[in-house]
Amino acid sequence: MGHKFAMEAWTEFKLKAKSGSKITNMLDKGHSVLIQENRRYMMGVVESLRYTACQGIAQRGHIEDEDSANRGNFHELLSVIGKFDKTVQKKLDNNPSNAKYVHHDVQNEIINVMAEMIRKQLRDEVKDAEHFVILVDESKDISKKEQISVIVRYLNTESERVVEEFLHFTPADGLDANSLFASIKQTLSRCGIDLNCCVGQCYDGASVMSGCNNGVQELFRREVPQAVYIHCHAHRLNLVLVDCVHNVDAAAEFFETLQTLYKFFSGSVVHDLFLKKQRELSTAQRIGLKRLSDTRWACQYDAICAVKRTLPAIIATLRDTVRDKNAKRRTEAKSVSSLMDEQFVLHLILFEDVFRTTKFMSDALQSPNFDLLTADDLAQSVITAISEKRTDDNWAAIRKQAGDMCVNTGIATLHREKRQTQTTKHLEGFIVEAPIERLGMGSMDELKTQSFYPVLDRLLMELRQRFSIKANGVLAGLPALSPNHPSFLDKQVILPMARHYGVSEENLCAELHQVRRLLKRKEEQGCTINSNQEFLSLMRPYKDAFVDLYKLISISLTLPVTSASCERSFSCLRRLKSYLRNSSGDGRTSDLAFLAINPLRARALDIDRIIDAFALNHNNRRIVLL
Repeated sequence: MGHKFAMEAWTEFKLKAKSGSKITNMLDKGHSVLIQENRRYMMGVVESLRYTACQGIAQRGHIEDEDSANRGNFHELLSVIGKFDKTVQKKLDNNPSNAKYVHHDVQNEIINVMAEMIRKQLRDEVKDAEHFVILVDESKDISKKEQISVIVRYLNTESERVVEEFLHFTPADGLDANSLFASIKQTLSRCGIDLNCCVGQCYDGASVMSGCNNGVQELFRREVPQAVYIHCHAHRLNLVLVDCVHNVDAAAEFFETLQTLYKFFSGSVVHDLFLKKQRELSTAQRIGLKRLSDTRWACQYDAICAVKRTLPAIIATLRDTVRDKNAKRRTEAKSVSSLMDEQFVLHLILFEDVFRTTKFMSDALQSPNFDLLTADDLAQSVITAISEKRTDDNWAAIRKQAGDMCVNTGIATLHREKRQTQTTKHLEGFIVEAPIERLGMGSMDELKTQSFYPVLDRLLMELRQRFSIKANGVLAGLPALSPNHPSFLDKQVILPMARHYGVSEENLCAELHQVRRLLKRKEEQGCTINSNQEFLSLMRPYKDAFVDLYKLISISLTLPVTSASCERSFSCLRRLKSYLRNSSGDGRTSDLAFLAINPLRARALDIDRIIDAFALNHNNRRIVLL
């Protein structure tokens, strides 16, 4: 029997020797097959994490045991992949629990690997751009923790377009200027971005950020003097509207009435009746009234439009509710009905007309592609448009539209012209008016002088004060870099900006002289430029010859307009950290938000490179990946 086994072994050895196989080769082949199977399994793990992260959906389940009915999106998605991939299913079934690589710590590592690979791309792009701007804002998440959103704005050298890219959510150790500045510096350092390349900073108007003595912007400028501070234009515009709403008596009363309407119609019984009336009146789309807020951009305009479009249904609902059996609802309906007069309708039309203009500006400012000069031009056009509304003809048109709306909805026209009364001479010294008293508006002329003119004048005053690049000596040089501006390539206009960013006057003069010749030749060849972006594209092939001028053009496009991208990142944060998802760590939260905000970059990552980076970073490897 032993001789038989020996002969079989000898025969098998001769066959293998004849084919040239060696034991070491067989071992290497087995090792290679094992690595391929392990990497195929890890592809399923990585793809499950990448998919859930890019979609912004929850990954972990409340109970992730094997016998749990719902183990969470990550485990369930991996199980679905296993049904179509035998290798993945084999590893899930046979690997020890500590070698399946589904633990939340391993998830954190893989998510961080993907996030860091994208951050490296951003770091390289910022380095190529040579200049960047930082945008920062802070907000509380669902767990009441203050989160700082850090975003960089720079010129992408490949696309020649300005982009704004999210970097990190960083928990705020403190809300004082020193703590916030330290967090910003730490975030930039962690991402490998050189602080000294910053040419601008943009925050909201909070004193801790914008303070000229010890605010974050001042601390930043002490380290990087060239980083000019720009107050977010979207926040500026919101401050203009809020100031008008609160500081003009007629406007304050009107918007308080809007809020009263919203509260009354938010009740379930009244709201159902309101929707029913809209159906009866053939409203194309059911519309709910909007809540007012001082911090939500353009919410005033949305609230006005909702009331104006549904005013017939509002009046019909109030008329039915004043006959309601419920005494409280009946009383409230009578109070609200008393506010629905011609004066309210007139203000509704006035503010809808004015705020439509500012709404257009608010929407445009939120684009990351906007540059400062374009924003200033837009602000000046809005100022001109509002100025043109301050006419008797426009007031007459508003009155006519209000009268027609009152007739269509059955609202009584109370403000009729009345005879002007005069106080007798001998009684003038005995009539006293209280200094805190606000006189009523009994006629249309009084409405015009106490409401129409004050509203427009207040808006114009605030817009002119808050929107002017000429107030900043550095920014006043931007028009000289715009081909459509009369001061295009004017040395005296651009010189303060050039000095601020370290450009010598001699070099600037020489380059301006040569670039005028270049533009003249291009114009003779039929090439014209109409914007800063076209000017930059034209100068790019000659950037080594016009080093300083190209630098100034790049900076002019890079300088920030708003911090709206920070607000958008907070919208992502609210989706990630909700009432049911509020226990994830700071690092995981930031990385998940980063992948959700950059889904195109995340999906473009090479999965083999992700696995290689994970294998190198993960010290305690239970399965061989390399």
